[in-house]
Amino acid sequence: MKYLIPLLIVFLLVGCNDSFNRKEQQKIVNSMLSEFLIAVQDNDYDKLEQLTHKDFVIYENGSVWDLKRLSTELEGFQNVDVTYKLHDIHTIVDENVAHMQFLNTGEFVYPDTTIVLEFIESATFLRDDDDMWFIRFYHSTHLKR
Repeated sequence: MKYLIPLLIVFLLVGCNDSFNRKEQQKIVNSMLSEFLIAVQDNDYDKLEQLTHKDFVIYENGSVWDLKRLSTELEGFQNVDVTYKLHDIHTIVDENVAHMQFLNTGEFVYPDTTIVLEFIESATFLRDDDDMWFIRFYHSTHLKR
């Protein structure tokens, strides 16, 4: 019995520490997703390259693109002011993998009109040996309502 209480305290401390670390990792991947979307809005290839895994792939409405193809597609939006707003965000973080699913409302302001579209999206993150997170996979499908 005299060993039971110290053992319980150790288990509680380890459990609380893991929960805190998991929450910190969730904050990191959530922040990375925001940075990724800002880089998409700005077509900032260098920033996109920093945030994504070397094997990054995006499924965009039935098409499969790598990072270079994504950047090429974004060039067509140079005269469009794009803003994204995320909602219904769900994040799961394990030791070396994180997954997010969310809804994304995009506002596309053209010189003569504004279009608002809603997307269902998800992202998968991998953590490397240096404890750095990278976006490995991104999925985006336009919701037709």
